[in-house]
Amino acid sequence: MAETERRPFDTSLQGLAALYSQHFLTWLRGPQAVWQQELNSVIVAQQRRADFLIRYIDSEGQERLLHVEFQTVVQRGGVREDLPTRMATYAAFVLNRYGQVPDQVLVLLQNTAAPRRIPDHFAQGRMRVEYQIVRLWEQDPEVSLASGLVGLMPLVPLMRSTDIEASLTACVEVIESEIESQQERNEVLAVTGLLASLRDRQRVAEFFRGRSLMNLLQQTPLFQELTRDIVLEAEQRGEQRGEQRGEQRGEQRGEQRGKIYTLLRLLDRRLGPVPDDLRQQLQQIADPEHLERLIDAAVESATLDEFRTGL
Repeated sequence: MAETERRPFDTSLQGLAALYSQHFLTWLRGPQAVWQQELNSVIVAQQRRADFLIRYIDSEGQERLLHVEFQTVVQRGGVREDLPTRMATYAAFVLNRYGQVPDQVLVLLQNTAAPRRIPDHFAQGRMRVEYQIVRLWEQDPEVSLASGLVGLMPLVPLMRSTDIEASLTACVEVIESEIESQQERNEVLAVTGLLASLRDRQRVAEFFRGRSLMNLLQQTPLFQELTRDIVLEAEQRGEQRGEQRGEQRGEQRGEQRGKIYTLLRLLDRRLGPVPDDLRQQLQQIADPEHLERLIDAAVESATLDEFRTGL
């Protein structure tokens, strides 16, 4: 079986967690946890980016760090890389950079044999690093739906449920009732559809088309590129080789569009409305590594002028 590219899912989850970091903190550490600061999640020595890294205060008033990794792809019965080693590596680099071992959570999205076997610790010689594992398919979706934490809605279709259409319906209702901005609502719906496609691409595409949501979602660059393969799979069967070539090109464009989406949303949320000239300039950038560096700059910059200077 050919390897599935996980970057579009990484990009979407990183952006979602950045925009709704308090919601993820509440989900994983309880409502008493107090968000303090988003931290630079880039591991410079390895040019790797952690999915989610923040500073917070726990229910006992202690300052702590929270690191979350999302795992999507499983290939040939095994995880694409050694996850316990990756978690231990991140823990060591965070300790070196911020002087504290983080609380770590590994969120597994797909219910297959390999994720069920992943241990909750790294152990080699005298070194041991423990982390919490959240297997989404074991989570009760009703708890998340009742929480009102709209940032968690894209994860709900991957939680314990036998009816993906019912899960999507419940998510859409929460998203539409809790988010006033149409642009933001469409973007969260796009991520919801993208993640739900991990369960059943055809039924997800049919769900969005049947509720006249497809046109709304197609207005967002993220959905246009990243869900192209979902629509094609639902509508066309056959010509496998041609579809695979088109999918590879779509994934490359999807990675670029996904990073631009994340960058613009971070700038809008952290530094204020992005001027049209700057927005157009960013939308012309095709190099994913350049966009990754700009995402880091968007997190670290205090003003749009400071970000422009770095750009």
